[in-house]
Amino acid sequence: MRKAIFLGSLVLIGAAPPPSPDAKLRAIVAPVSQAQLHHTIETLVSFGTRHTLSSQTDPKRGIGAALNWAQGQFQALGLTTVRPCDTFAGERLPAPTRVCDMVAIQRGTDRPDDVVIITAHIDSRVSDPMNANAFEPGANDDGSGSAAVL
Repeated sequence: MRKAIFLGSLVLIGAAPPPSPDAKLRAIVAPVSQAQLHHTIETLVSFGTRHTLSSQTDPKRGIGAALNWAQGQFQALGLTTVRPCDTFAGERLPAPTRVCDMVAIQRGTDRPDDVVIITAHIDSRVSDPMNANAFEPGANDDGSGSAAVL
């Protein structure tokens, strides 16, 4: 004899119960790879510095190289990217400085106009906020956060 489960006016005969919230979360995080997170952090460290005042044009070192790499990672996932930039001035900037972000857009299939923002900061610095040339790998500030976003 088959058991019937009554859900409002819906009758499911022999249906399995819906997955638990824990099972849903496990399914979401299952593709996360510790090795890939580590590789991403190592790549971010390899730019030597990601200081806001570091080079924006050097293809291998500085904030510009890191932003270009992140853009490539997002695009490899098939995501649309934008790089909003603005010029800022302040006490931690010796002169007005162009600051850029890297944004990836992933549209939902059911609700493509809803917005969820996941963020990390890709820049790094040493104790002296004006020293843009020091080796400042930023693995934990915020290389790990950037790796998690990617």
